[in-house]
Amino acid sequence: MFFLKKILVGSALLVGVGVCAFFVLEESSGEPAVPARECKGFDTAFPLTLGGKKLSVRAAITELEHQQGLTGCRGLPENSGMIFVYPDEARRSFWMRGVPVRLSIGFFDANGILLETNEMRANDLSVTSSRSESVKFVLEMPSGWFGENGVRAGAALSLRDLAALVGQRGFSPEKFKILPEK
Repeated sequence: MFFLKKILVGSALLVGVGVCAFFVLEESSGEPAVPARECKGFDTAFPLTLGGKKLSVRAAITELEHQQGLTGCRGLPENSGMIFVYPDEARRSFWMRGVPVRLSIGFFDANGILLETNEMRANDLSVTSSRSESVKFVLEMPSGWFGENGVRAGAALSLRDLAALVGQRGFSPEKFKILPEK
């Protein structure tokens, strides 16, 4: 029995060490791999201007934050959403696993220019991808927000606001190549 107890305790320690190692590993972006809810500022709202509209957004910056996004969100206040910030431009794909509300999604280039929008259904596991391969920022807002607010392709995000929120989250705007307007 003592031997079995030692094996169980040893196994539990290995599992514990494995779990701790998960939180210490670096992800491809070089940021600590910690659960999004434990990342400094993930639940903090920041001001962001889009096409003259004042928004309040949470920022998903790390890979784990990108994966979590608005999972579990049961609704968003008016003019509130989540901005996804990436270090590079690429085609971006999203799904609504674990998001029980409809959302509007906008895809932006490195200059903060809105390229396209789409509507996403609650808990939908199908993938919504950008048509463009030059997407650097993605904004999720309440369903219908872009149309209801007259925000169309060509509208611009404030890169100054984006640089400030990335900096306030403890990341380098330069690393994400966010160059505020002069």
